[in-house]
Amino acid sequence: MSQLTYRDGRFWKDGAPFFLVAAEYPYFRERPSNWDDRLTKLRDAGVNTITFYICWRHHLQFENGQRVYDFTGRTKDSRNVVGFIKKVAEYGLYMIVKPGPFIHSELNIGGLPDLVSPSFNPGMPPARRHHGKPCYWSYDASQLPAPFDAEYDALVKEWCTTVREVIAPWAGPGQPIIAIQPNDETMYCTSNDPPWHIGYEPSGIRYYQGLLAERYGDVVTFNRLHGTEHSSLDFVPGPRLEVLPAGESRGSEGRPLGPRRREDVLQYVDWADYQWHLRRDLYVRYKEWLDIDLPFLTNYAGITPPIQENVPDHKDHASEQIPADYATLYPEWWFAMNRVDQDQQDCEYGMISWLGVASYDRGVFDRYINTARRGRGINMEENWGFGTLYDAKSRYPLVPFFQTLASVAGGATGYVIFTGVNTEYWDASLDKTTKIQCNTFPSHAPIDEHGNCTPMYYTAQMLNRWFVEHGEAFLRCSLDIDSAYLLYAPYAAVSSWVPDERYWGIKDHDIPRCGRHGFEEFSTSLQRAGYSFAMFELEAATDEQLRGPRSLAIQSAFFMGAAEQEKLAKFIEGGGTLYISGELPSVDLDWNPCARLRVAVEKAGRDFPSRVIYRRDNLFADGKFDAHLAEHALTPNVTYRGDLRAYVYRGDNDYFVFFFGFEQHRENEAEIDCYGIPIKLRLGSKTSGVLRITQGKLSAYLVKGVNEVEGITSKIRIQVGDQVVEREGDFSSVG
Repeated sequence: MSQLTYRDGRFWKDGAPFFLVAAEYPYFRERPSNWDDRLTKLRDAGVNTITFYICWRHHLQFENGQRVYDFTGRTKDSRNVVGFIKKVAEYGLYMIVKPGPFIHSELNIGGLPDLVSPSFNPGMPPARRHHGKPCYWSYDASQLPAPFDAEYDALVKEWCTTVREVIAPWAGPGQPIIAIQPNDETMYCTSNDPPWHIGYEPSGIRYYQGLLAERYGDVVTFNRLHGTEHSSLDFVPGPRLEVLPAGESRGSEGRPLGPRRREDVLQYVDWADYQWHLRRDLYVRYKEWLDIDLPFLTNYAGITPPIQENVPDHKDHASEQIPADYATLYPEWWFAMNRVDQDQQDCEYGMISWLGVASYDRGVFDRYINTARRGRGINMEENWGFGTLYDAKSRYPLVPFFQTLASVAGGATGYVIFTGVNTEYWDASLDKTTKIQCNTFPSHAPIDEHGNCTPMYYTAQMLNRWFVEHGEAFLRCSLDIDSAYLLYAPYAAVSSWVPDERYWGIKDHDIPRCGRHGFEEFSTSLQRAGYSFAMFELEAATDEQLRGPRSLAIQSAFFMGAAEQEKLAKFIEGGGTLYISGELPSVDLDWNPCARLRVAVEKAGRDFPSRVIYRRDNLFADGKFDAHLAEHALTPNVTYRGDLRAYVYRGDNDYFVFFFGFEQHRENEAEIDCYGIPIKLRLGSKTSGVLRITQGKLSAYLVKGVNEVEGITSKIRIQVGDQVVEREGDFSSVG
């Protein structure tokens, strides 16, 4: 097979960008006798890659009291992962392998063996939440192990080094395994959880205290900067969640909850740094144990509140509700703990999009775009068939088509249909929950459990074949970024614990904000107006990155690291355009006086008021930041009229124009102006599609005009210049 490499957030094949069209196939839930039929149908649908988990609990067996591993089907035919890999290779398909150790996949303990769960092995310490109670896996109410516990760590190492021997022979140059994805949604599916949900077990706290020693050196320095009186760093606890009773505005002592002195904010900065390391350092450890020279991908959950699932037989104690006051802070948690730009040397960005139904919820749609825009990479899991576990609309082809296309419009360089096949061959020792709700996994995949191709299949086939033909050209195109938001993790860290002024007692300073009242409102306003946006972590952003967009934006606070202040000041002095609001920093994170950024902003504000725009009041919180860009003559390259969103990627001779209609129940007119090229559209209910315009002419198109949710087939009209395409329902330029 041709050798694939990975760089710039995409795969490359023989020197050309390679658009990944993949399907998940959970071999461990399937009869091996079905492999040939299902792989044939997936390949015929345009799939070029198969992704699959390798489930630790499925392959671990005990013989004469000893741990043994079955990878050949000796004890059960569905354990023959070696045979499965060989079969996929026979069909000329690439593979991305996901060996865990934790894999979710709706399995008991998320695929971990009973051996490592404190629910079945009382000697195994559990992971703990801020109140000291254990962390549970919500699907079966089993306790999760402390991730840094020495015994658990040793067992994970045994698993990784053992499963490596299965993967490695198929992972060299020209071999079919092209990437590895350890773990799932960082650790125990917590990439969009709040920071008080995990990490409070003794082994984790010791790891946290070790990070404090690296950061501060000794307890004297720590106490001076934090305003504390600890006798040793070994006694520094993690922060605890405090919630005001309904209707009250002060704590029990008549004071605001949360920080009261500027020194208090450092505990939240420290804890977010630990939460980041908790996830990243485990990932790196597993990567080292797997020891395979391939791209290591991630699958971050969306920048969204934790999604509600229809888990059957759910136990109330197995999950913990987020207090209402804190529910809006999810973007802060995400940016504080998931530092994508700073992790680039260790792993490649990948996303998943279990966010809701984007075609029927504009907020969900915006979060799809935000999550895909966080970094170029693969959409590692798109919901194609979980219509029972999640929203019932997900059983209709309109929904996954709309969402998959949205992820590509946002920046995904490929996608995974999750899953391509319904399966029903497993027992309660593997998954005791799913069959309570549905006899198959999932409920509505493109290929059903009998091998029949469903309407989902033919929709996926149309989508896949279009990107097989045009994906390379698309990946050679890029977005022209109008404005990039600068994410600063310490601001997100503090804001993660401060819902509003009732939780803020530092009278001389405002609450730092990053995601809430910052990026989210920034991105929503720009999407609404047609502007193209990006986001960078300020700590990791290079000078070249900062110079790329037409402008930068940030909500500032009273503190900022000296290096970050210097970086922004140099950007300003080099002629860059910056929109900045909030307090200009007066100190660094060691509380040393540092006004480098303030001086640069104030000087540029006097000398170049149209280039450095500063306002003390928040520029973003009202959701009208686009008006500030327009006020300073920064107009978008793409505009549109009608109830839709449009995103355009530009190449040397090509434009790829993605459009998403939100009108419901009826046909409607819309217009897009793409770099001066007028496009007129007649769309139906929730119509979405993509147009390829080459040298000013419409050269290819993909449109979904059937809305199965509402039972509507619409007549669609596309006009580019004097070219007109009129068709009914779903259609594509690819035969």
